[in-house]
Amino acid sequence: MTSDFEYRARPGNLALSATAFGVLVLLTAFLWQSVPGLVLLLLIPALCVCFWQIVVTPVYGLHLSPECWHIFEGPRDRSLPARSIAHLRVYDGDGPTRCTIVMTDGTEVKLHHMAVPDPTVLIREATNRGVPVREG
Repeated sequence: MTSDFEYRARPGNLALSATAFGVLVLLTAFLWQSVPGLVLLLLIPALCVCFWQIVVTPVYGLHLSPECWHIFEGPRDRSLPARSIAHLRVYDGDGPTRCTIVMTDGTEVKLHHMAVPDPTVLIREATNRGVPVREG
């Protein structure tokens, strides 16, 4: 077992977004000489929106270390001390797998469905770290 496990997922397709941005840049450079008004009116705002979408797209995932579990949920990243995790509850049914981390004080931390890897991988990594897994 390695001491750390990391899983990250990003909605959408980064390669497609970067390609669209590159095409817009080339189109802007090509059309600037002939119709700068069109470029200023349409393509510059389109470039800004495309760049903004690439930058603000959240990244979801988990980073499990022996001391702490980091949950990446876009703007709401959290860290949970591993010693205060009571168990992991996995709901594997129709649709995406839903997981909840239950703390020793009874609070429940629901994980975003994109932050969760394949259920068997998550169960293996949790049990390797001494966290019991329950089916909910």
